[in-house]
This record gives sequence, structure tokens and C-alpha cells, in this order.
Amino acid sequence: MKCSAHQAEAVAICAYCGRALCPDCAKPAASPRLTCSADCAAALMRNDQALQILLQKHVQGARINAIFYLLCGALSVAGAVGAYYYLPSPFLIWFCAGCGFVFLASGLWQWLAARKKNSGG
Repeated sequence: MKCSAHQAEAVAICAYCGRALCPDCAKPAASPRLTCSADCAAALMRNDQALQILLQKHVQGARINAIFYLLCGALSVAGAVGAYYYLPSPFLIWFCAGCGFVFLASGLWQWLAARKKNSGG
């Protein structure tokens, strides 16, 4: 492959646009990845920042989901207890208890996933 600017043998590829770079063009910049120009380096930096924002929003959404699931689980378990005392219907008791278990397990799973994503793993 030949360099896009000098027609010399390419030794690297721009991390943003994919242009071939010769040893003269492939000079390390501020970022750890090679780019062909300052414009590509700036665009790559913007992409990295946007990706970090998206990841932070994803973790925040997972936390919100976890709180919602835990709240629904607690309400379902409370409904099962209330059904046991006020409406002794076995189906209603088991249904509310089962829903509560599923919601609590889902909330715990979401909470642990959000913690794992937040720690970088």
C-alpha cells in the first residue's frame, strides 16, 4: 500500500479516515493513535468524548432501571403479604410473590451490571 500524500510505502493507517501513511506522515501526535492531520485528530477526539458520554448515560440508565425494578419488587412482595392477610387467594399470593422475586432479582442484576460498567469492567 502506498502513502496517500507521498506515494512511498505505507507503514500505518490513519485511525480516523483510514488513509495510508508513510514514515514521514506517521508522526506521533497528542493521542496514542496515529492520524493523518490535525482535523482527523480533532474528529477522533470528539468521537472518543461522545463515546464516553454515551457510556456514562448507559450506566446511569442501568442504575435507574435497577431502582425501578427494586421498587416494583418491593411493591409486589408487599402485595403478596397484603393478599395473604386481606384476600386469601392462593393464586394472587403466589403471583405477587413470584413477580416480586423476578423484579428483585432483575433489580439486583441491573445494579451489579451498572457497578461493573462504572468500574470499567
